[in-house]
Amino acid sequence: MAPRHNFEIPKVFLLATLIVFCGCARRLDATTIVAADWLPPSASVSVNWPVFGHDPSRSGSVADRHLTPGSLMRLRLRWRINLGDVADSSPIVVGSHVFLTSKNGTTYALNVSDGHIAWRFATQGPNITTSVPAYDSSTKALYVPGVDGFIHKLDVATGHELPGPGFPAQITSAPETEKNASSLNIANGYIYAQTSGYFGDATPYVGHVVAIRLSDGMKTVFNSLCSLQHKLIEPQSCSQQRSGMWSRSGVVVDPDPSMGGRIYVATGNGPFNPSEGDYGDSVLSLSSDAGHLLSYYAPSNYADLEASDLDVGSSSPALLPREARSTTPLMAVQGGKDAVLRLLDRTRLGGVGHALQTIDLSDKLFSAPAVWADHGTTWVIIDVSDGVHAYKVVTHNGKSRLAEAWHSNVESTSEGTSPVVNNGIVFVAGNGALIALDAKDGHRLWTRSIGPVHWESPVMANSTLYCSDQDGNVVAYGLTSGAR
Repeated sequence: MAPRHNFEIPKVFLLATLIVFCGCARRLDATTIVAADWLPPSASVSVNWPVFGHDPSRSGSVADRHLTPGSLMRLRLRWRINLGDVADSSPIVVGSHVFLTSKNGTTYALNVSDGHIAWRFATQGPNITTSVPAYDSSTKALYVPGVDGFIHKLDVATGHELPGPGFPAQITSAPETEKNASSLNIANGYIYAQTSGYFGDATPYVGHVVAIRLSDGMKTVFNSLCSLQHKLIEPQSCSQQRSGMWSRSGVVVDPDPSMGGRIYVATGNGPFNPSEGDYGDSVLSLSSDAGHLLSYYAPSNYADLEASDLDVGSSSPALLPREARSTTPLMAVQGGKDAVLRLLDRTRLGGVGHALQTIDLSDKLFSAPAVWADHGTTWVIIDVSDGVHAYKVVTHNGKSRLAEAWHSNVESTSEGTSPVVNNGIVFVAGNGALIALDAKDGHRLWTRSIGPVHWESPVMANSTLYCSDQDGNVVAYGLTSGAR
């Protein structure tokens, strides 16, 4: 199943400049705040946001100690730029650059200091992408999605393509009908991608995971349908169709050392018949190379979900920190288009119907949950159409459950966007607004204007908040030192 498819400036320190790039047919408008005393990076700041969700487990959580509820009023517009393209996704931040990929398959590198474009890398293809790049710190290479059915390996400084071994790496043979919708991920010496269909569910397509070993480009494929074929298949060659994998988080990597780097994915509508190798509307645990299915979970009403277009895989599993007091210490949370949040034992997903707990949500979950560990208490924070909801993990006599702690009725979109948590502050991109909430009680701390959003969500690096919008803008709100 495929997914559906004025900013506020302080009265001081404002300088508007029109930036024209030679050789570019579009005019790019930028606004930069040049006089503010921006807080410089330090050892206590999370310097990079290298993948969607900040880390391979997609926690969406960082701890920048400079940014506190008391310092939020010093978070001011640093720059705003209009790309002329819409990046319907989330940026990443590495060193001196912000990277993001627009729907037409162009990846942009923006200077963190002023938002000016350092370079761009374009791909050509028949459709769109909503994927997010990923940065590999071991090789210092940037891996970016394209609309051509490939992942490209780029030089971070120049945007030049770095050839082989194995790159550019093909992840679909049918870019007309198979979409790279989800964010890329890097861990275990692999880059991970997953595929779906496009809006309207035009077949042929088969949701699949591709794991590409960075050292030599060796590729492993797990097809959610026709899964006995461990290769990149022509989708029309599979007797079953769909089961698109289109969640924002994409492939999620287990951070617990005992789990051997296993990965998790969730699938959309399609037949569920394990004896035939078909895993529609289910949560799958795979080996780190994606070569082996370790366990699976499917709701007992999986047939009804497929018939009603209620994908389990509208979100990916959110992995919780080890709960030492629990008889199920390693858990995951999975939400779907059926508006149900499920607590799962991720060490053994349990087959059909074996959730530890199910919670009825107020609406469908399309975004990625954020997971925040606060002095021994685990919080799960989600955004749906009626606002942000926070749950705490509560364990009694060895049994763990999720208990709703608060709900904040913010300006959410119809499908919600993916929250992030920084030092006890929840940031979310709502309907025309960037919003900060207290993570412990949900009360509003800070609001600024932004254009309309869809899959866009904020990120935080070096005391600066970045977000794109549907008007083609990218904004940066930086923390000033307070010296002025």
